[in-house]
Amino acid sequence: MNRRSRTRFKTDLTVTLSCPEFKSYTEKARLADLSVHGLSVILKEKLPIGAVVKVEWGDAVFDGELVYCQPYGQEFLAGLKVEDAVYETARKYATQ
Repeated sequence: MNRRSRTRFKTDLTVTLSCPEFKSYTEKARLADLSVHGLSVILKEKLPIGAVVKVEWGDAVFDGELVYCQPYGQEFLAGLKVEDAVYETARKYATQ
């Protein structure tokens, strides 16, 4: 049963993820899905819950807080709660 109140848009886009807490941490990640107030990314290494991260792709930039980071095969699936609603951006990229 899906308890989410918002539609999630599946994607497979490459994004750049950085974490200001770890000044040298910047990596390419895969954007797995996004919704109005959150998104999930697939990372190569685990980040701590509560970390503030920036996700960038194209002209879109999202700042958010990591709410989970769990093993996903050889990688990690991380969920972010973003500060600004991403609905219009989600619609734009979901239809491409």
